[in-house]
Amino acid sequence: MESGLVTSKTNSTTGATTTTVNKDLDKNAFLQLLVAQLKNQDPTQAQDPNQMVQQMTSYSTLEQAQNTNALLKAMQTQNQSMLQTQAVGLVGKTVETTSPQFNLTNGTASLKVNLDAKANVALIIKDAQGNTVAALNQGSLTSGSHNIQWNGKDANGNTLPDGTYTAIVGAMDASGQTVAATLTTKVKVDSVLFNAGEAYIVAGGKQIALSNVTQIYA
Repeated sequence: MESGLVTSKTNSTTGATTTTVNKDLDKNAFLQLLVAQLKNQDPTQAQDPNQMVQQMTSYSTLEQAQNTNALLKAMQTQNQSMLQTQAVGLVGKTVETTSPQFNLTNGTASLKVNLDAKANVALIIKDAQGNTVAALNQGSLTSGSHNIQWNGKDANGNTLPDGTYTAIVGAMDASGQTVAATLTTKVKVDSVLFNAGEAYIVAGGKQIALSNVTQIYA
């Protein structure tokens, strides 16, 4: 069942009449509904003035809610446009992200491990096929951030090709309890992608959500 106000419009050229349903009820539509109600009410039954006031109040409240929704949608569109403009400005810059994936470029890669507490730390490096290619034992590290360099060599000392790799961080305290650890990496933004209202940076052929960017370098 369609809800809304039915209106008719006659084409002055063809003389044809078209009927449309306006699904957005504004104050004018509510007034027309109220007038129609008054015209068609039973004259033998007295109209309750309190009920009429309640109806008018309900109409006004609904219209205010519709206006608020329209305003919020406009603000959302404006904020999205501002976000897209800011994201485009990242192209060509180096950023730090929380993605576990990173790029090996010219045989070197820079990683950062952030620890909630002192812990023994080890990193497992996997290639694009999911194969473990290296293990980086960092020993005992204090809480906070630590920069880790990888020379792009596997466990046998062979130089691996440049490309995208994944790091898995393991951190345990002296009692063997797991310590919360996050991994951040530096990447250069090649382009920006917008999909379904979300912004992504593209670096080294991989997409990273803009929300995962933690730092921007000049």
